[in-house]
Amino acid sequence: MGSVTEYINEKLPRVDTLGDLDNLIASLEDQQAALNTQIQDIQTKIASEHDALFSSSDAIVKRAAEFRTTHGMLKDKLINASYYRSRPKFMDDLQGLVAELEKFEIARNYFVVLGEVQGISESAKTKILDDPDLALQKHNELVKLVDHVCEQSREAEDSAVHLVDFLCKSKDFLWLELRERLATEFRASLDGIGWPRRVSLEVNFEEFNRAFNKLLQFQFSNVSQQASESKAPDLIIALEILAEPLDLRFRYHFEGNRETNKVDRPEWFFSHFISTVEDHEQFMETIVQGILEQSPYISHREALHELIYAYLPSVQRKLETLVPVVMHEPQLFSHLMLESMKFDDHLRDTYLFVHYGQEEWAGVTGDIMSKPEWFDAWLSVEKEFALTRYQEIITTPDAWVIDFDSVGETESKPTKSALRLRDLLETISERYKPLKSFVHRVRFLMDIQIAILDSYHNRISSSLDAFESLTSSIVRAVSGVHEEERKKMVDGLAGVERLCRAYGSAYAIRDALTDWGEDIFFLELYEELNRRASESKLNKIPKELEGISSKRLPDALEEDGTIFDEIIKAYDTLRTRAENLIIKHLSREVQKAYKTDSAFRQSVKSKDGLVADLFNSSASIAEMIAFLARALSQTSFTRVSRALYRSFNI
Repeated sequence: MGSVTEYINEKLPRVDTLGDLDNLIASLEDQQAALNTQIQDIQTKIASEHDALFSSSDAIVKRAAEFRTTHGMLKDKLINASYYRSRPKFMDDLQGLVAELEKFEIARNYFVVLGEVQGISESAKTKILDDPDLALQKHNELVKLVDHVCEQSREAEDSAVHLVDFLCKSKDFLWLELRERLATEFRASLDGIGWPRRVSLEVNFEEFNRAFNKLLQFQFSNVSQQASESKAPDLIIALEILAEPLDLRFRYHFEGNRETNKVDRPEWFFSHFISTVEDHEQFMETIVQGILEQSPYISHREALHELIYAYLPSVQRKLETLVPVVMHEPQLFSHLMLESMKFDDHLRDTYLFVHYGQEEWAGVTGDIMSKPEWFDAWLSVEKEFALTRYQEIITTPDAWVIDFDSVGETESKPTKSALRLRDLLETISERYKPLKSFVHRVRFLMDIQIAILDSYHNRISSSLDAFESLTSSIVRAVSGVHEEERKKMVDGLAGVERLCRAYGSAYAIRDALTDWGEDIFFLELYEELNRRASESKLNKIPKELEGISSKRLPDALEEDGTIFDEIIKAYDTLRTRAENLIIKHLSREVQKAYKTDSAFRQSVKSKDGLVADLFNSSASIAEMIAFLARALSQTSFTRVSRALYRSFNI
């Protein structure tokens, strides 16, 4: 507004200079005519070159015609109006005229930019097959132009937001079109080598090599890195194209209505994937690996790993649709997870698969577990299976029978339930060892294994509680308890056997937990627990485990500890309790024999030949001692014997 007023004041400083108004208007008309001439030239040029791309220019031309009509009307009004009556109207119209001129200047600049974009794009498309580097340089010119326009738009408070959006889309579209032209040439070369059938190493790879190298140059040259604004592309474009027909065949067999697509046979599509990789292993490790190693644009890439990585989305897509179908069917879901882990292990063990730039591969199992609802469903299935098996273990008729043949003569003898439980826990460990997530591993440990260990601990503890109750003087005095039945359960050898079953069960589980604590898997688990605790600076259970930890997970973490320290302490306490009850029971049985055997009483008084008199005075005592010597380890038996000896203060 101020600039217009200054312009009028400069040209018409006094009232008597209003006579120059016609000259001023004529001058403005000349300027307008010159601008109109420029606009017409630009419109003519753009219309001939970009008629299809920039159809919106019709609106601008229409607006220009309207402006010329409006301008003529304003000019007539200015000439015919008197100074005093038309001055305010004249000022408003003149300001509008200047504003329209500014809009035309902006429109002209728009067309200039659009013309540059079109010219750069056409040049890049023309050069891409013959000179990819030059085509990428052209693309870089477009990137710089777009960046410049974006910066100017920001400075002008996003006044050209639609132009900026169009330019950004043009830049991305050019990149995709350049990529597709090279990809089309590469796809044509695949026919010459017979892909996707198993490729003979005797065919002519000249065209294939040339097209492959162009794609590498396009994707990985310095110019390409600047153009794509990507420092480390995840997937080699050429390998992505090689995987396309493989994926098509995968879809045909496992995503349609064919007999090969069965929800209860996930091993079929896993085997198909592995067989496909095996078919092309030689071709990838010789021809393609040679191209990658000789290329100046890329290094340290494993061709076979790249093919696996490019082909894996087929399996991942299949799992995305299959898991929701089977997750509510425990048998099917468990089978799918087992096959998924086998598949992951095969790729890791056979091909040492891990994608470029990654330290480890989570596997397709990790993809499934990344969704909390899928992991929770699987955990629930595995927990139900484990608890069902656990109930079978502890309720079988021979569950609490001591197995004298399972360990050496000098070791404490476990019960059959303890041995079976150990096998069950090891099976559970094998189930979740392939998982890479720390939290997932701990969930399996706490929700299934520790839960079962706690239950088994409580079962043994309850049996000891029952033994103490049946041998207490209060229970013996209660008339409702049948004395003969009680004696069969806890007196003499029956009591020793009962206590040895509890002792052997607790000892076997404690021994297994000690060994597992030194296993590399559980050491790494404990090390990770320590690391997360130290990061929290509180030396306690990390926040991410809140709500899933129990009293069995160590609260105070130590560098030389193990993940099972707390549960080991619990079973060790149980073992010690059973041992003390054995000593107490033997002492009570010896005292009973002492009261009825004067010869034994005399031997105690003389303090001579105690052990011999114990065996001679009572056959039942000898039988109990013999059973203990067989059921307990040599160290435990010696410890019990000494404690019994001390109990008589001899």
